[in-house]
Amino acid sequence: MSDDAAFAARISERYPEGLTGIFAIGGTRTAYILERNRDREDPGQIDNFTDYAHYTLDQYLRLMDDFFALGGRNLIVPPLSFQAFYERGAAYTQVIMDYTLDLVGERAIAAYRQHDADPYFVGIDTLLHLPDTEPIRQLGVRLQVFQQGWSYSPARRKVFWEIAPIPVYSFRQAQHTMPEDATQSMEAALRESTDMREMYDILFAYYSRAALGAEIPVPHFYVGTNRNGDLKLRSMVPIALLAGGPFRMFFLPYPSPFMTREALRAILDDLAFGGKSLSKSYDYSGSYSSEQAQAEYARVVALASDVGSIAGLKRNRQQ
Repeated sequence: MSDDAAFAARISERYPEGLTGIFAIGGTRTAYILERNRDREDPGQIDNFTDYAHYTLDQYLRLMDDFFALGGRNLIVPPLSFQAFYERGAAYTQVIMDYTLDLVGERAIAAYRQHDADPYFVGIDTLLHLPDTEPIRQLGVRLQVFQQGWSYSPARRKVFWEIAPIPVYSFRQAQHTMPEDATQSMEAALRESTDMREMYDILFAYYSRAALGAEIPVPHFYVGTNRNGDLKLRSMVPIALLAGGPFRMFFLPYPSPFMTREALRAILDDLAFGGKSLSKSYDYSGSYSSEQAQAEYARVVALASDVGSIAGLKRNRQQ
C-alpha cells in the first residue's frame, strides 16, 4: 500500500460518514499569469483565454485527484458566483459561460468516471429562473440537461460545482422541488425532536438534499485564500447550511492552484489528527502556569497594540 493510500485509509476510518471539504479556488488569473506570462513585457495581460480556461480546468481536475487520493469523499467547489455575470460586461459573461461548460466536457467526464464520482451542479435554479430571452439561462439549461442524462448512485463519490447560487432562493424552492413524503417526514421528525442537535441534523439533511441534489454530511472543512490578506467566504450553499460546530477553515497565502498534494495532506492531517479535543470543563483550570499566563498576556497586549496584526486586512501586493 502506498503512503497516500495508507493515509487515505486512516482518513476513511476517521470519517466513516465521508470526508467532505469545500475548496474556494482563488487567484486563478494570478496563478496563470505567474505560471505562463511572467517573462512577458506585460505579464498581466491574458490574450489567450482558451489557454487560461484549460489551465484552470487542469487545476480543478488536479484538486479532484489529490482530494480523492487522500481519502476525501465529497468535494465542493464554487467556480462561479452570480455576481460574475454582471461585473465585467457582456463579452466577459459569454467567455465564462462558454468555459463553465468545460465542466461537462470530455476531460471532466473522464475524470468523474476515473474517480467513480458523480457531478452535481448546485445553484443553477437561479439561472433557470431567468426568462428565456436571457442568454445566461441557456447555461443553466445545458447543465440541467447534462444532469438529467447522468446516471447517479448514492454509493459514489460526489463533486459539487456551485454555479451562480443564491442559497436563500434554493431553500425557498425546497417547498416545490422536494417530494411531498420527504417534506412530511421532515416535519414529523421536527415535531418529535426534543434535542437541538437532532433538530439541526434533520434540517441539514432535508435542505442539503434540496439545494445540493444529494444528502451529504455536514462539511468538515474549508480551504480558501488570503494571498492579499483579504479573507472571504466564497462557497455559498454549504456555508449557509452551517450552524457552528467543529467546522475548520484554512487559508492559503498564495493562489489556490499552487497548493500541492503535500500541502493538502498537511491540512487534512491537522484536521483529522492534530490539536486537542474540545474541553468539557467550564473553565481552563490547569491549562496555564502563572509564568505561561504572564507570557501570554504580554503576547496578547503586543498584538492588540499592533492594528496590522488583524487578520482580514487587505495587504498591498508590493509589501
